[in-house]
Amino acid sequence: MVADLFRAPAAARPDGSIGAELELIPVRNSSERRVAIASGREGSGTAEIIRSTATVRGWHEALDAYGASSWTTADGSRISYEPGGQIEISSPVFRSPETLEHSLGVTVADLRESAGAQGISLLATGVDPYNAIDDVSLELHAPRYEAMTRYFDSIGPSGVRMMRQTASLQVSVEVGANPIERWALLNALAPYLLAASANSPIYAGRATGYASYRAHLWQSLDHSRTGIPFDARDPVGAYATFADRAGRILSDDAAHLTTLFPEIRPRGYFEIRSMDAMELDRVGDMLRFIYEIMHRPDLAHEARKLLGNPDPDLLKRAALLGRSDPLLDRRLSALERLL
Repeated sequence: MVADLFRAPAAARPDGSIGAELELIPVRNSSERRVAIASGREGSGTAEIIRSTATVRGWHEALDAYGASSWTTADGSRISYEPGGQIEISSPVFRSPETLEHSLGVTVADLRESAGAQGISLLATGVDPYNAIDDVSLELHAPRYEAMTRYFDSIGPSGVRMMRQTASLQVSVEVGANPIERWALLNALAPYLLAASANSPIYAGRATGYASYRAHLWQSLDHSRTGIPFDARDPVGAYATFADRAGRILSDDAAHLTTLFPEIRPRGYFEIRSMDAMELDRVGDMLRFIYEIMHRPDLAHEARKLLGNPDPDLLKRAALLGRSDPLLDRRLSALERLL
């Protein structure tokens, strides 16, 4: 089953394709409190706001697998929710980063226009900068999220904060002609993508000391299911061992694999999970950066030489210091000069 994650399915993504998920944190301008999905005493909920946009734009509304509303836009993007009510925009697959950036930009602008009219901001940052976990309830009460909450509560506070209070930019690329080579390069890139995107130093109104507190929460929620599970001697076998050793949240094997949260997740394509949510201009820069390295053999070759093998120890440095870390900044600058 694990080996299949590193192979393109029959309906494979075309070579040169790219997709993304961008998450946004809704807060009420007057109080800086989180906005729930359903409307309440404080005013409109996000479902009402998205529904009003959908009516104007012709988006299709349906219930997702967890019983919550989701919407499909005209270009095939999907708008849904994370467990704490964060809004997630999931794009279709595009053949260029510019087209993907445009798609995300149109959807974000539409949502922000409707939200702004109700006094609500949609924050593109890695973690909720205003609210503590006690002020943010679990909004999706599906068995999956209830089980995750129980599991993470048994370990420590980072897991539920991750579920309800973080937001990220996730980028997906096809496995390519040489999946293992691309897997190795992406895992080597992960700390640098984190450092380049780090923008969440404030949590619950206080400075955390981290450039990316989102990344710190992910790194500390459960060491058995996060990080960079890479071994050059047997990459697929190393991931199978990682999956086997991870604590069980769900009993079904296929569902268990979806509860693994490494920096790069194989799914028949590669899902890059290292980045904080960010504004669209920075999203565009990150999309082009990833796309060029993945799809230009000369750049991929130079990146492999510069970065070497994946280094899990760099993740903590990237979360703590971002580009203030001299090594990370020097190598990132070298990569950027190659583009």
